[in-house]
Amino acid sequence: MEISKDFSLLMVNKPKGITSTEVLNKIKEKFNLKKVGHTGTLDPFAEGLLILLLGRATRLAEYYQKLPKTYIATGLLGITTDTYDITGKVLKRVEGKYPSKDTLEEVLKTFVGEIDQQPPPFSAKKIRGKRAYNLARKGLKVELKPVKVKIYSLKLLDYKPPRFTIQTTVSGGTYIRSLIKDIGDKLSLGATTQELLRTAVGGLSIEKAYKLDVILNSEHVEDFLLPPWIGLPYPTIEVDRQRAFKLKNGQFIEIDTSQNEERFLIFSEGEFVGIARTFKGKLKPERIFL
Repeated sequence: MEISKDFSLLMVNKPKGITSTEVLNKIKEKFNLKKVGHTGTLDPFAEGLLILLLGRATRLAEYYQKLPKTYIATGLLGITTDTYDITGKVLKRVEGKYPSKDTLEEVLKTFVGEIDQQPPPFSAKKIRGKRAYNLARKGLKVELKPVKVKIYSLKLLDYKPPRFTIQTTVSGGTYIRSLIKDIGDKLSLGATTQELLRTAVGGLSIEKAYKLDVILNSEHVEDFLLPPWIGLPYPTIEVDRQRAFKLKNGQFIEIDTSQNEERFLIFSEGEFVGIARTFKGKLKPERIFL
């Protein structure tokens, strides 16, 4: 199946010191792309896997945004900043005895599972239609409501006080900066994020991503493109052209499958039809690309 700039996925290994939007715009301008979207922002100080969707594939962004994401993060105990990371203004310093490794690991365990998390004031969350970080930069008080997120796993990789490094897999929408801060607060020391690396989005790993400079130094973006559905964790179903046409026209189709799944990737004669979901024993079209 031919992969085109109008319907594809690009895995970028984002460097530090640049925003996700700047990465997107550089690639868009270099290869004269009409439409590009990312599937989850990485802060300028952060690095790692940034998934871009090209052309019509931008309609799949919400599915990628909901996938679990894996990070390696280093926190700095005893410092609280307004951005929850090392680039921000220091609000408080706490001098005191650092916890033992065992104590830190016990605290980490308390965050595994579903938790209420307060997003950082400097975040892309919207307040009355305006980005929180724009309001925070103007010195305005930003109060964001806690949201429910899920921490699937949380492991201590290294601890040399005041620095500690964790590996964590979290639900979409989780802020690692907030997680680090909350860990510090639970230790009565405060903490801020010093380094952040995103290593995976769902089943897509940074090992398969291309560095930004490698992409920009190429003349053909097609060399790096992947099918846009490749990272979606849904089983596939092959349908005939008649049923594919029904899905295209918004009609439900009968399905004979024992798979207890909510969504499926639909193909017809090797062509990607789109995503459909189960509804009362039938398949309902959700995102169709025919």
